[in-house]
Amino acid sequence: MSKRTRRTVAGIVAVLATLAPVTLLASPASAFPAGDPVYKFKYSIVATTFIKKAGLGLTTKPGIFQGGIDLSTGALKGSISLPPVTFTQSEDGVGLVTATSAIMSTKPVTGHVNIGTLKVTSTSTFNIHITSMYPATPSLPLPVPVPIPKENLVGSGCMTAAPISVTMSGTASFDKPSTFTGTFSIPDFADCQAMTDVINQEIPGPGNTFSATATPAS
Repeated sequence: MSKRTRRTVAGIVAVLATLAPVTLLASPASAFPAGDPVYKFKYSIVATTFIKKAGLGLTTKPGIFQGGIDLSTGALKGSISLPPVTFTQSEDGVGLVTATSAIMSTKPVTGHVNIGTLKVTSTSTFNIHITSMYPATPSLPLPVPVPIPKENLVGSGCMTAAPISVTMSGTASFDKPSTFTGTFSIPDFADCQAMTDVINQEIPGPGNTFSATATPAS
């Protein structure tokens, strides 16, 4: 396999892990059998998720995916760092809120690259942690100033009660950005204080979609 082809394969598989672990692998080559040739890579990732039940689309700022591909077997292993996402959403009984969520990995991302066809599959396993939720500041001035409570409505432990598993797939492209997609289910959330029932009415469920694009990181 040429150096250019190996580089392209690395870029394709990078996009499949954008919801994957937060802690970067220090030495991805150590995850493969001794003696196997391993291509290490580092790519910038931009991911978009659509949460079906809430009708909510979220796009991350660029994150970094690092990992390795075993050029003998096509096995992929790695991890990714994504910044938290802040969004504004209407919640029943509360009104407009501003929330921030982050990804908490439970396993490294794993996958496989078919070197002949450049088809790729990859699976990520993680929890979603809603780190904060506050009543949103009104966008228009009010006739009488109303103080906005500063208390975090979900506390510090609000996250999915069970890990999420996302399997992505796609084919490499040599002449345009590489995009991969997948669908996944979101389980119920737990430990969100008084907001637990509200969140579980608004977010969990099947049919959520994910897409991502990768570019080489400097």
